Amino acid sequence: MPDDIPLMSAESGLNGVPPVDNIRTLIYYLGLAIDARLSEFRHGSAYENVRPSDVRLFVTAARKEQTISNIARELSITRQAAQMSVQRLLKLKVVELRAMPANKRDKLVVITPKGKLASNSAAQQIKMLEAEFANAIGADALVAFRKNLDILMVTTRAQTASSAKKRSAPV
Repeated sequence: MPDDIPLMSAESGLNGVPPVDNIRTLIYYLGLAIDARLSEFRHGSAYENVRPSDVRLFVTAARKEQTISNIARELSITRQAAQMSVQRLLKLKVVELRAMPANKRDKLVVITPKGKLASNSAAQQIKMLEAEFANAIGADALVAFRKNLDILMVTTRAQTASSAKKRSAPV
């Protein structure tokens, strides 16, 4: 990493942000920076005003068709917030709602062909971002970073699942 780039975890902080002394906050700020960079990539496109919350909902729906309520639970947001994101995505025609056969009230959020094209475009933007990361820290370091993030995600999910089982176990 170049020496002239100030670090968020430096004692003095960066751009008025207090110094960061834990991984959670570093990851949070990295997520904000990534959202901002991807927003720059979308500038001038039909998707330039898409909110990060809409992107998260879209990504969640793209992984698996599910109801708005299930998506809201997975993202830890209210059903109303999820519904608002869905409405914005419907206007862009990147998702559609499909009735569930067993329950006419619930609707599945389904990615449209236009949504799949948008997803492919986003994948290219993410590749560009990852190339920037590789230039900043080196290709090998990026591979190691990705692997370590994956390990931490799996470990954290397993610990969360284990804790949930303990909380729900009869006493």
